[in-house]
Amino acid sequence: MQRQPTRTDYIVLFALGALWGSSFGAIKIALHGVTPLTVMSVRILLAGAALLLLILVRKTPLPRGIQNWIKISWMALFGTLIPFFLVPWGQLQIDSSLAAILMAVSPLFALTLGHFFSEHESFTLRQLLAMLVGFSGILLVFGENAISSINGNIWAQLAVIGAGFCYTISGVIVSRVRGASADSVSASIFICSSVIVFPLWMILEQPWSLHFETESLLALTYLGLVSTGMAFLMRYYIILRAGAVFLSYVAFIIPMFGILFGILFLGETISVNTMGAVVLILSGVYLGRK
Repeated sequence: MQRQPTRTDYIVLFALGALWGSSFGAIKIALHGVTPLTVMSVRILLAGAALLLLILVRKTPLPRGIQNWIKISWMALFGTLIPFFLVPWGQLQIDSSLAAILMAVSPLFALTLGHFFSEHESFTLRQLLAMLVGFSGILLVFGENAISSINGNIWAQLAVIGAGFCYTISGVIVSRVRGASADSVSASIFICSSVIVFPLWMILEQPWSLHFETESLLALTYLGLVSTGMAFLMRYYIILRAGAVFLSYVAFIIPMFGILFGILFLGETISVNTMGAVVLILSGVYLGRK
């Protein structure tokens, strides 16, 4: 049952923003030795194993009912499989900090979905302004990092934005799951994803022939267990307890940590234009809040 956010909810939200913000740096490090498909696969399999162990130890029952499992299947597709591939694929060409910034546009997608798929929500003038301001920030990023680039990386940026759109769809669906705890929903989603991704990884990548570098292996382990397994448990806890709207505030936290980790650990730099884009995107997110 959703309720008014408590102090604990705010602490969990801040920690979630830090974990998700750090995941972009971990992906960048992991990509030094492996492909995006391997990043996606190891991330899902490690998180799935950890969450399955958690519900077994706690003796937490899995969700019941065919309708719940249909929703979980869709969440596995839009909440893990598609975005977990699109983000590392995009980060082959763009910095981790830029990926974190682009992901901050996700709440603006929530406004769009609410307008077209909810009978109780429609664009207000303020929300329309929020969309225009937020996406002007995206255009500013494109102007500096895609159009002016020699090779162009617009597809890489669109891949990360597409991943954010998928996360938004997943967030809408998870609020409709009934009678299940956060750890039960999280484990179920990653179990479904693991069943799909494991044979795919075995056939296409033949992981027994891969040579993992130490840094890449450590990054994958952190990515799977901490910034995915633990983070998604926190995500569904927030949605089920405080609602998807409250969760959307994490968009203000993710880019700050993404930029911080990118500068501190990867030697990335942020231009004036990119910082201007951050301001515009977060301003759009703020204006779109009810």
